[in-house]
Amino acid sequence: MKKFWKKDKNVIFFIFKAFTAWRLFLFLIEFLSKIIPLNRGYLGPVPWANLDGVHYLSIAENGYGIYQQAFFPFFPLIIKFLSFVSFNNYLISGLIITHLSFFIALYFFYKLVKLDYSEKTANWSVLFLIFFPTSFFFASVYTESLSLASIMVSFYFVRKSNFLLGSFLGGISSATRFVGILLLPSIIIEFCQKYKKRKLDRDNFPASILISIIIFSSSGLLLYIFYLWKMFGDPLLFIHSLSAFGVGRSGGEVILLPQVIFRYLKIFATVPFFTHNALIALLEFGLFFIFLFILVFNIKKIRLSYLIFGILAIMIPSLSGTLASIPRYLLIIFPVFIILGDLKSNLLKVSLLILSLVFLAVLTSYFLRGYFIA
Repeated sequence: MKKFWKKDKNVIFFIFKAFTAWRLFLFLIEFLSKIIPLNRGYLGPVPWANLDGVHYLSIAENGYGIYQQAFFPFFPLIIKFLSFVSFNNYLISGLIITHLSFFIALYFFYKLVKLDYSEKTANWSVLFLIFFPTSFFFASVYTESLSLASIMVSFYFVRKSNFLLGSFLGGISSATRFVGILLLPSIIIEFCQKYKKRKLDRDNFPASILISIIIFSSSGLLLYIFYLWKMFGDPLLFIHSLSAFGVGRSGGEVILLPQVIFRYLKIFATVPFFTHNALIALLEFGLFFIFLFILVFNIKKIRLSYLIFGILAIMIPSLSGTLASIPRYLLIIFPVFIILGDLKSNLLKVSLLILSLVFLAVLTSYFLRGYFIA
């Protein structure tokens, strides 16, 4: 422990300072946001647990209700498990989990970046992530913190050639959100690259480890599918129930990107521009293509396993027929934050960070007042 502290104390201090600055900023925005009229149609006992947060708390306390199967089980399970610490206060339990998970995610994200880049790039990458315009979800009773933490820790241990532990954490991620299963191809890529680098012949190929990687990485999703089949008779109910939450999700039918683009162009042509729905649609559309452009434009600079994960994680949600919630889903597309952190121009990085802070303040304010953001 002493050796760990001596080695990583500077990293931990940096993460702690950035985390504290971020949280104080959100507290300030929460106070100032009260000038915005409250949207009384929103759900939630407190601003930091509105909309989806209500469902996670409800599942933790009462089990799955109608259509709530769209929400994966691991987060509500550990809320329930840790509720004894908060004297059965599920809200406090949820907030403890999200904040602790985010701190862990930031630490391992920093360590992951440092495997390939300089300390300066790691610092900037963390800042771009922590002050991204929708990073307030990391402070809310949502799965974003836990999902990011499991993804970052999984990738870190896989990069350290601990494939079984990395795959086990991938399994936890796939029980937290569907996106966790997208770690599987990335872990297989890292494993095969390691195998190729060692120049092992076919007879010495560690097939048992590869099989274990597949089983461990998919275990969370497979167990949830089995549970849904046994309890509700529909193994894909987590997909089929999506349409009940509106925002245009298909609930099972695959809709290709050109159709999604057409839908958004129709929104821009028919919905009055300076309305909440139109501006959120513009945010969804704009961020989706900005992130996709960054990934594609920097395809040669991004590690293959990161690139595959990033492309899949950004494209698969669009198959539901909408880009709704994309501004939140982009929080786990970590290769983009690395690319931004590795920009050569300090002026450009500072300008982007200031712009991000402005959007973070605005979007946090509206979210806390009960308006749908992502």
